[in-house]
Amino acid sequence: MVEKSIVNKHNNIKPTASQHQVIQRQWHHRLFQSVGSMILLLTLLTSCALPQVSAEDRIFLDFSLDFLGEYSLPKPSEFNNNSISHLSAITYELPGYSDSTTPGTHFYALAENAPEFYTLKFDLSSEDQITLNQVNIENETILKDQSGLPLPPTTTHLESLTFSPRNSVFIALENLEDNQTLPLIGEFDLQTGKLRNTVPIPPSYIPTIEDEKQQQGIQANLGFKSMSIAPDGFSPGGKDPFRLFVTTAAPLVQDTDINTATKLRILHYVIADRASFLVSENLYPLETDETSPHQLADIVALNQGGYFLSLERSPSSSQIYQVFTGDATDTSRIASLRGQLGKVQPMRKKLLFDFKQLNIPLHPLTSMTLGPRLTDGSQSLLLMSENDSETTEFLLFSLKQT
Repeated sequence: MVEKSIVNKHNNIKPTASQHQVIQRQWHHRLFQSVGSMILLLTLLTSCALPQVSAEDRIFLDFSLDFLGEYSLPKPSEFNNNSISHLSAITYELPGYSDSTTPGTHFYALAENAPEFYTLKFDLSSEDQITLNQVNIENETILKDQSGLPLPPTTTHLESLTFSPRNSVFIALENLEDNQTLPLIGEFDLQTGKLRNTVPIPPSYIPTIEDEKQQQGIQANLGFKSMSIAPDGFSPGGKDPFRLFVTTAAPLVQDTDINTATKLRILHYVIADRASFLVSENLYPLETDETSPHQLADIVALNQGGYFLSLERSPSSSQIYQVFTGDATDTSRIASLRGQLGKVQPMRKKLLFDFKQLNIPLHPLTSMTLGPRLTDGSQSLLLMSENDSETTEFLLFSLKQT
């Protein structure tokens, strides 16, 4: 039987109800086929073509770190007829922020067993490839108190240093006269070595002893081992405020859990023209190996705000991590970090380099600093170590961001 159609007022043919149902079924079938094809295509793309990237991975910068070479200071090294012991910490002099007029690439390094630092000149030039050719000791600076008297060599132990835009260096040191270690962060003049100012230290870092047992504060001989000034805050003459980051070699007494010691606090200061003040404090989680927690040997603030490099070491290995602080919890008002910390967001870490891949004898790494730009445009990164014979060694890396 032939189905009827109706004619509208414009003489267009309209299908009857049964014809309309057929067309709808055909349209739905084509739609389902199209949706199915799209789902299949997306599945293939996500499973085969596009890498899966977690939300945490997206917060890290795309860095690569390449080893360029090593150099050892000749032994014995001498300056002004004085034998130089091995060095404990190093920092780079950013050009244009000191009174030095001697051409070359300059660093400053702390003496291990004396209250003084040395000016080092590095030769990174090469016609064929970038490498560390030579290190020369150019100057020795004795550290003095605010009255101009030299710091006592037998009771003063230097921990770390960093170059500042105010023609000065910030140095952390501690007094070794007794077990109740008194930490100090001071700003010392780059030319005279005289103490200019001190940075306020939170009360929770000052050791307190009750019943012959330490209850809180920095552990003896484990003071402010790591220190860095953010290079993005440098200004001519150091007139603009800049940021200083400091952390201890081991957790505070009140933060040490019974079976492990992995919770460090990193202090974030703002250094202004007339005052220095603490902005915040964040939890840095140390890695652990089969026997014990790692130690944080040094930190380096990067040009990108909120990002660091950290150097961790253990008896069997050393690693460099990229660290992000943007969403870390301020722990400055938390009395103790013991136990579970479900509501505390620590600094985020991502492994950047494991020294096991070098396949060379590796001595204990003690310090790390950014250096000058290399001829290929990458950023140099210099690490310092000491071997059993107390010879200072330097490792040169190229840090690239893609």
